[in-house]
This record gives sequence, C-alpha cells and structure tokens, in this order.
Amino acid sequence: MKTFSTISMCAVAGAAGALVAVLLAPAPAIALNPLPTDLGPADALILAGKSGSMSVRNESGRMAWADGASSRAYAVGCVHIDRVMKGLLASERYASERAKFDEEARGQGEEFERKGKELHDKYPDPKPADPNFEEARSAFMMLQSEYEKWMQQIQRIQSKHMAEQVERAYRDVVAATEVVAARGGVDLVYRFMPPEREFGSLELSDAMLQVQVRPFLRLPAGIDLTDEVVKELALPAE
Repeated sequence: MKTFSTISMCAVAGAAGALVAVLLAPAPAIALNPLPTDLGPADALILAGKSGSMSVRNESGRMAWADGASSRAYAVGCVHIDRVMKGLLASERYASERAKFDEEARGQGEEFERKGKELHDKYPDPKPADPNFEEARSAFMMLQSEYEKWMQQIQRIQSKHMAEQVERAYRDVVAATEVVAARGGVDLVYRFMPPEREFGSLELSDAMLQVQVRPFLRLPAGIDLTDEVVKELALPAE
C-alpha cells in the first residue's frame, strides 16, 4: 500500500513538472495574416447625410450617385490647344499647302508687274499736255483697278484657305485626343492655356482675351495630356 502511494505521488509530481515545463516554454510563433482593408464587393454603398442618404455605386466603371449621366465621377484631362494647333499648322503637310497657294499668287502678281512695266515703257512720262495723256491715264487706272480686285480676291481666298486649314487641324487634334483619352480612360478633355504662360499682350483687349482662354488657375500636372497628343500627331516635342 505504501509502495502504491509512493508511485502515485511520483506520478503526480511528474505530471506537475511536465505542466510547469509546458507553461514556462516559449510560445510557438503563430503566423498572423493581416486583416483585409477592402470593403466589398458590394452592389452599392449607402452614405448618410443631413439631407438624407445617398447610394453610391459602380456604373460602367464610374462612380455614380444617381441615375442621370451627369451624376458620375468622370476622369478629366486637358490639352494645351495653342501649342498643338501651332505645331500642326507649321507641319510639312499644312505648310506645303500654303506654299503652293503662295506660289500661284506670286505668279499672278508677277503678271501684273509685267503689265505695269509694259505700260511704263509705252507711256514713259505722261503729262497732261501730251496728246495721249488721257489714253495713258485710262490704261493705268484700268490696270490699277484690276490689281485691286485681284488683291481682294486673293485675300478672300487666302482667308478661306486658312480657315479651312484651322478647322482641319482642329479635327486632327480632336481625333488624336480621342485616341489618347481612350487609351488612358479619360472622359472629359478640356482645351487650356497654362496659367503660368506669359500673356505677351500690348493692348487691353488682348490681355483680357488671354485671361478668358485660361480656364484653369491651378491644375495637377498629371491631367495634362498635351505631350501624348503631340506624340500621337507625330509632331516634334517642344
């Protein structure tokens, strides 16, 4: 009986020692996964406010808070239109068209110069007392009238030609902007002038116009798509 008690005590002591060893042993490292910080997926997010709740949802990749197309958060970009238009109009394609027109006009102008020289050779120094004075004056006046009509016509044609070039250049800019915007997921693209650009105005009206064509007083550099549009149009970089 004494032997059994002795054995029991030893067993209890051994178990207690094992328990103490377990309690005193360093805890094994447990890998803890960070809790996710994302919300969702969810069909909508209800936001409470003083004037009522608002449901915000994903509508075709854009944050929407109402059914109308104007109730969307659109991606915005801008293009320095003056820089791109001037670069395009100075390009070889547009410049060669103007050079061809100028060459034709120059040839017609030289024809008037030739006719004027012929009249000067025929009437070298007409004076009122000369018998052919009226004839010479009439010939000079007729040539002068023809020249003035020609100049007016040339100016009209040149103005129309330039207007057509400006519109075509604008369409080219719009097309290039469409490509750049589609590639970058941009919805709205504004034309703008950098607010830091010098006015270079000599008159009040010009200065006021410079103010009017600058819609942004400040803008983040990341929304300026000008360099990408310039590249898309294969224009030289500034």
